[in-house]
Amino acid sequence: MSRRNELSAAVRERLERGVRHLPPARRLRFQLALQSLERFDRNGPLRVLDAGAGEGILALAIARRHPSWTVVAADLREDALQRGRSDADREGVRNISFEQVDLVDPLPENGFDVVVAMECLEEIEDDEAAVDSLASALRPDGLLLVHVPERDWQPVLRESDHRWKDQVRQGYAREELVALLETKGLEVLTVEPTTRGTVRLAQEIRDRIKTTGLITRMLAYPPLTVALWLERVGVTWGPARALYAEARKPA
Repeated sequence: MSRRNELSAAVRERLERGVRHLPPARRLRFQLALQSLERFDRNGPLRVLDAGAGEGILALAIARRHPSWTVVAADLREDALQRGRSDADREGVRNISFEQVDLVDPLPENGFDVVVAMECLEEIEDDEAAVDSLASALRPDGLLLVHVPERDWQPVLRESDHRWKDQVRQGYAREELVALLETKGLEVLTVEPTTRGTVRLAQEIRDRIKTTGLITRMLAYPPLTVALWLERVGVTWGPARALYAEARKPA
């Protein structure tokens, strides 16, 4: 391969990695998690566990943003973890590790300041065992951040998928989520409805173009980013499609 072709391939690969951050609903929940983490930051390095991390996009964002922190990305899927390891190696991110674990089992590490579980509980049959495991991984006074689909959520567009990928349950009502966390000894601090009409519509449009060419997906980035911003400032409509909870492990 010529030098020019190598450069072109490298640029394309970098752009492809970049558009993985495109889904507006994912970016919304990542922003919520980062906001909570930085509000919790106690002027010292944190140990953070990203549970159900997939390929670790959020975990890598946390590690890049806070190089003095220690971040562990945990997931059952080794193929996804390996993609995350490759991204971390490529970017030179050294304060992150990737661990293959089943979240319903006791985790091999504990004493984390914060455990993040974004869109994973609805994919786990024994969600009570998973929450028990996540709570046990926290240090006393540690924080658990959870984002889940709302039980009765519906898409904006009729032809859109009515199911969350890999789900074993449709989601949670607010009282169900609170009960699940409280029965494991956690103190629920907040439950915030998220993902209303603006960002959900943007997400469904993105889902329709995710297999199109790179140029199309790149051109979609600015308007989808505007939709995310509008959602964050309250220019939206309709019911929430998801719930975001902060819970504390008592000291």
